[in-house]
Amino acid sequence: MANHPLWQLTLVRFREFLREPEALFWVFGFPLLLAAGLGLAFRNAPAEVVSIGFVGADSVAFEQAPSLAVDAFPTLEEGLRARREGRIALLVERPAAGAVVYHYDDTNPQGRDARMRADLAVQQSAGRVDPVAARGS
Repeated sequence: MANHPLWQLTLVRFREFLREPEALFWVFGFPLLLAAGLGLAFRNAPAEVVSIGFVGADSVAFEQAPSLAVDAFPTLEEGLRARREGRIALLVERPAAGAVVYHYDDTNPQGRDARMRADLAVQQSAGRVDPVAARGS
């Protein structure tokens, strides 16, 4: 078997490969460096916490939402000023029992995301039951 032409050809190619340090780098070194670099660049990050403001009745609905950081404002004007200044992405106003008004910038993706998260928290605290059970893995 050691004298078979295919074996000899394979052995010659392997020896040629080992004599080329550039080839060794591009075949073995570069993929490892690339994998390490991409692993550092795209590592898992914790879920982003969105800052929202609240004006009105109690803020019990947001206590069960860990992805929301809630600030209470005494007046609507102060809350709207905080939203304009970028301190919060969404202002939730509850002028009467059962009513909810969302003040946010629809062109801001963070504002739309905050509105969806806040609305989910409000609806769940009001007793909404999802018709289809879903869970993450």
